[in-house]
Amino acid sequence: MLLARLRAAALVLAPLLLAGCLDYTETLTLEKDGGGTLAFDFTVDMSYMADVSRAIGDEPTPEDTRGPTREEVAAGLEADGITVEELIVDEQTKDKKTRVRARIRFKDLAALGRLEGFGNDRKLEFFDEGGGKVRVVYSFDTSDLVPIEEVAPDEAGGAEEDPVEKKILEISKRARENLRFRAKVVMPGAVEKSNGKPDPQDPNAARWRVDRESEPEKHERLGRGKIVMMLQVERASLPFVQDKDIKQPPARREGDDKPAGPKPEEPRRPGPPSGLGD
Repeated sequence: MLLARLRAAALVLAPLLLAGCLDYTETLTLEKDGGGTLAFDFTVDMSYMADVSRAIGDEPTPEDTRGPTREEVAAGLEADGITVEELIVDEQTKDKKTRVRARIRFKDLAALGRLEGFGNDRKLEFFDEGGGKVRVVYSFDTSDLVPIEEVAPDEAGGAEEDPVEKKILEISKRARENLRFRAKVVMPGAVEKSNGKPDPQDPNAARWRVDRESEPEKHERLGRGKIVMMLQVERASLPFVQDKDIKQPPARREGDDKPAGPKPEEPRRPGPPSGLGD
């Protein structure tokens, strides 16, 4: 049963998604009118899928291990309110890696949310922090980063006795260990604090980095749900955000002596969503 599931996962892998992606970087730039740009730079390594094919007894063909084509990537970027400003796809046949660089312009946040295949369910939410401050929460699902279907040890059952299943799980683990995620968010005004790192060259930006060496706990969760990036800015720097679009933070819980939330020196969490950026 497990071998069949892993075999199916190897065969139906969609190259358009970030499957097999070793290194993913993006920069989101939000402008004062609510539009902006989103730039990607990622590398897809299909050598893992070649290893999986060999593990199940099949010799991979060039078609089986090719990365996404420019046409496939362009098709994945088609959505109302989205304009592709740059798209470069560089295939390195020898090591089965493909580098994709793209920059899109989105008309508004609704258009950004229509983007699929490069991290799903993208959205920005806004929370009232009081005192003229707003918490901006940028999140999207990173599940597409996982190269093949993962199986929990207790679900795998006898995988350790089956050399084929064991080999496939080893390949999946090796691919996961090499995942790296980087992001930068640029706001229309100064970022006062965030759950990332400040950008020393741009007061309007914050950066995030998740890899096995620097953030092992967050890295373990990468590809298993949403990444959540939070920034605090002045309400006045977001003229496109209507009052009705700003949510309230969690209400005080009964029995609490103080309002719910972390210590004052830490960014107050606005409640769900939570995720890798925490």
